[in-house]
Amino acid sequence: MLSRLSGLCLVGMVLLLIVPPTHAQQTDTTQLPEIAPREIEIRGERQIALPSLERQPLTGFTSPSTIPPVPPDHRPYTGAYDQPLDGLPESLPVPESVSASMAPTAEPAQGYLEGGSGRYVSRFFKGRVGVPLSPRSRLSVQGAYTGTEADPNDDVADARVRLQHTQDPVRIDATAHGSVQRYALHGASSTIQSVAEVPDRESYSAGGAVQVRRTNPDAPARAEVRYDQTEYTSHLDPTATEQTYSQQQLGLSGEATAPFPYRPHVRAQYRRSWLGEDPQTQTAYDAEVSGTVSYSPIEPVSVEAGAAVLAFDTPAQPVQSNAGSAGATFVAPVVDAEWRVAGGTRLFLRNQPRLGDTALDPLYATNPYAQHAPSLRPPLETTNAEGGLTLTRGAVRVVAAAGYRYAPTYRYFDLDRGGQGAGQGVYQGLYQVRYDAARIWEGRGEVALQGLDGVQASLGLSVRDGTLPDVNGPIPNFAAVTADALLTVSFAGGDGFLKAHGEFHGPRDAGLSPTVRLDPYVSVDLEGSYAVGSDLELVARAEQLSPDAPTMWANYPQPVAELSVGLRLRW
Repeated sequence: MLSRLSGLCLVGMVLLLIVPPTHAQQTDTTQLPEIAPREIEIRGERQIALPSLERQPLTGFTSPSTIPPVPPDHRPYTGAYDQPLDGLPESLPVPESVSASMAPTAEPAQGYLEGGSGRYVSRFFKGRVGVPLSPRSRLSVQGAYTGTEADPNDDVADARVRLQHTQDPVRIDATAHGSVQRYALHGASSTIQSVAEVPDRESYSAGGAVQVRRTNPDAPARAEVRYDQTEYTSHLDPTATEQTYSQQQLGLSGEATAPFPYRPHVRAQYRRSWLGEDPQTQTAYDAEVSGTVSYSPIEPVSVEAGAAVLAFDTPAQPVQSNAGSAGATFVAPVVDAEWRVAGGTRLFLRNQPRLGDTALDPLYATNPYAQHAPSLRPPLETTNAEGGLTLTRGAVRVVAAAGYRYAPTYRYFDLDRGGQGAGQGVYQGLYQVRYDAARIWEGRGEVALQGLDGVQASLGLSVRDGTLPDVNGPIPNFAAVTADALLTVSFAGGDGFLKAHGEFHGPRDAGLSPTVRLDPYVSVDLEGSYAVGSDLELVARAEQLSPDAPTMWANYPQPVAELSVGLRLRW
């Protein structure tokens, strides 16, 4: 019994010793010691070193741009000329370095249509539309018509289709054209008293051409083939059938520059014509071949020299089978030298032999009142020499030059007042087409403004003397003094445009006989437009403004002050 009590007492004492420590531990957990420091002290210096970063060069993505060398005295050319729309590119070529994904997309279709009417019941219509076939090909169509009921009673219509394709460095240009015209020979008079009708003339022409051009600047080249068919019908005898004269012409031409020292350049042209109602026997040809090399003895001097061969053979009188033929072959030097004296000052000396056109259309475009079925010899100049000075100072460009031309075959027009000439029927007052040797001395000067925003102006003056040694007389219809002036102004932020063109020809003889002498020819043409909307413009024209009826060809005055207004729609 005593031993059990002793055991219980021992157990109780052990429990008493254990319980108080357990109770004290629970109380301490509710009051944790504060371990966050109240003050921080930093001793010493801390240096932070980060690894350096270098940008890697961006190479291999594109080639550095190349700046072409431009002479410090270079200035853009400005002069009195009208640039035909057919000579302008439809789109810029695509560089070869551009990938297919970055190549430009096809341009949208663009065009315009204009029309109007005015004095003398005149009317005009003109239109053009360009349609992209692909980013590198474009098709354009254009047409025009003009007409008037005044003397001369005239109607002209023409159309043209053009296809361009560019695949650098090759550019292909194909064209097809057609035109019709009818006009009165209102200055011709009948040699038969019973005939009072005014004769007239009709024409049509059609043709096409394909040109391939290599645009590589190191070795540029060009090749072209063209074909034209033209027919003129003249009503010169009311008692007989109408007279018709036709021409078919095939032309081949080309030029190339070789990438060799001295830059040899070759140019060639050949034209074959079939004339009249018997094209198998009435044939003609003309050819021109030239070759030059370039040389620069010192940096400011450049010289291009070579030789040209000019030849032709054509029927002397196409309507007369027994008249024989006319032909010749000549060799002439070719020179083109330039000396850049200082900034904006250049001296030049050149001789450029040339073989003129042998087609019917250019002949009648020069003189619409020429005889029927003329001989189509080419104007041929073996000497076409000129030397002068070009001076550029700021916005002013001045050209002064003097030259001499000798043509073994020179085309001129001689007024026939007796009615005895060929190709006139029962009428008199048409011009005979003649060919003789000619000598021409000429001095000319030009002044032009360039680099002015919205303004272009030029003035040219020529003083010349032309003689026919075989005839021992002056060249008919060849004025001793001629002048040409041009002014264009853009205003109202580009919405308005005004163009003025003036032309002057001094007194001159109408034929080999000095019995008919023409007064000075003065004519001014005005043309303006103003945008009245985003795609609509008002156009106005005042043509052949002159104190008297302007007369370029004797007996054929043109209507004075032909005024017209119209609208132009763009898209």
